[in-house]
Amino acid sequence: MILNLGIILGVLVIITGILYYFFPKIWGDILFPLDYKEYILKYSKEYNLDPSFVSAVIYSESHFNADSVSRVGARGLMQIMPATGASIARNIGDDSYSPDMLFNPETNIRYGSWYLRYLLDNYQEDPSAALAGYNGGGAVGDRYVVSREAGIPRETQNYIKTVLFAEEMYKKLYPTDLYISSPENITEKLKLPENKESTFLEKIINFVKEKVRGQ
Repeated sequence: MILNLGIILGVLVIITGILYYFFPKIWGDILFPLDYKEYILKYSKEYNLDPSFVSAVIYSESHFNADSVSRVGARGLMQIMPATGASIARNIGDDSYSPDMLFNPETNIRYGSWYLRYLLDNYQEDPSAALAGYNGGGAVGDRYVVSREAGIPRETQNYIKTVLFAEEMYKKLYPTDLYISSPENITEKLKLPENKESTFLEKIINFVKEKVRGQ
């Protein structure tokens, strides 16, 4: 009995170690995808944001679905309301704005990044307060500043926790040097070697990823 328990514990330790080691390499981009990297990098730099923070907001808002529409009408990757989009367009001098532009990934990330910077400036760089304002509006953000979580809806509390957790995962799963690259180096950083032959294990992993994603 003791021997069997020792074997079971040993197997669990091994499995835990394997999952810890391989999770970022095998399952990371399934559970925490990272699309539109060039736009995230471009506008994170322009608006002085951590790209992992922007990625986490996109993940939490739409799970990187550019065509997403919420039950209240928020649109695109960062779930921007048409009226909010119009206000952002006025602030950045975009005279070509129309609500359908929010389905364009670059426009949505540009607008969403500007709005995150606006909120961070308004709340003295407090990410939780900025997220409260992003999720619930300015009144909710203001209440968070006064009474922290006790003053905001449970949905917004959970939203803040989700984004901050996702931010940590993006920092862990994706290379830091990719995030801090200058825009002129982004294309080269993201480009895979053309002559690289996938290993048998990589082919299996890619096959499983495609099946899980439904491709």
